[in-house]
Amino acid sequence: GILGRPMDVAIDTRRAGPGELTAFCMGPSKASYCELKDNHDGTFVLKVKAQEPGRHVLQIKYGGEHVNGSPFQLKVGAQPDASKVRVTGPGVEHGILATYQSRFIVETRGAGAGQLTVRIRGPKGGFQVEMYRDSQRDRTILCRYDPTETGLYVVSVRWSGVDVPGSPFQINIVDTQQELEQVLHDASFAQSSVTHRSFSQWREDI
Repeated sequence: GILGRPMDVAIDTRRAGPGELTAFCMGPSKASYCELKDNHDGTFVLKVKAQEPGRHVLQIKYGGEHVNGSPFQLKVGAQPDASKVRVTGPGVEHGILATYQSRFIVETRGAGAGQLTVRIRGPKGGFQVEMYRDSQRDRTILCRYDPTETGLYVVSVRWSGVDVPGSPFQINIVDTQQELEQVLHDASFAQSSVTHRSFSQWREDI
């Protein structure tokens, strides 16, 4: 679940006979609000509203006994905050094709729970994308796109549909140091428009 968004749980007691249904959910240090709505047909809807992020334990009892699967383990994440996502590395800066390092890192620590979308656009057939989670830090995504052609590359990084700081990154990859200096000193510098473009996209819930 996400902090601030109630979680609904459907409960069916029609085959359980008479008894009282109770629910209690505890977070790391605070109890969650639990509200049971009786549909008056033997079914109920339990609304759980967590008061803090972290692991929660939900107990559902009927007639004083745990129902099948209870206690349930729930993970509640903080609301997504795109402003906390950081994108760093040489792959989001202008450079010279022959020596270009295309790697960059997306760090989502502290940004809550959300969906990360990384989209790279560039000359058609001119780049090869590789993206994966860091095996040591599961909220860090390692990216590279290995350009083989000069041109304008656009890296868009979004967190639950919102651009992170700096996104979309517009990266000019050029042939010579002279062209690179022109790019760096002239904010209006733009590659001649490329009609044939392609894109690669990576998306994952984190």
